[in-house]
Amino acid sequence: MRKIQIILFLMISQIMFSQVKNTDDLYKTAKKLDSLIFDVGFNTCDLSHYDSIVSDDLEFYHDKGGITSGKAAFIASIRNNICGGPNKVKRELVPGSMKIYPLYNNNVLYAFIQEGEHDFAELYNGKWNKGSRAKFTILWILEDREWKMKRVLSYDHHL
Repeated sequence: MRKIQIILFLMISQIMFSQVKNTDDLYKTAKKLDSLIFDVGFNTCDLSHYDSIVSDDLEFYHDKGGITSGKAAFIASIRNNICGGPNKVKRELVPGSMKIYPLYNNNVLYAFIQEGEHDFAELYNGKWNKGSRAKFTILWILEDREWKMKRVLSYDHHL
């Protein structure tokens, strides 16, 4: 009987705390947030919504660019380096790479981890040139019932 209880517990734990399916509402929410950060913000330089989806105490760790601390510094970095430089950069999520892991406290969802890979390209002399591919991990947390990007790891950049 004890063995059955352990197996049942492990099965339920795996279902409750593993990666969500891409049809799950949380996955769809993550996909929308990813699009707001990258497709709208990073790629088109419309940063107007960043204030509402980036945590004030954001920490962004980049394997090539170092640490960016705080929402204001993050927004300034995107504005000045991605949107304000002579060569525009764009980001594309690698299809099928995004994984979402919910985080619970007493069975209440309070955060999720988003993992994936993305490709970058740089506009140079009117032509998009393939850049690096990298891995990323983002911790999204509920703050006042709104999802906020809280911690970011961007690493393993390679051509």
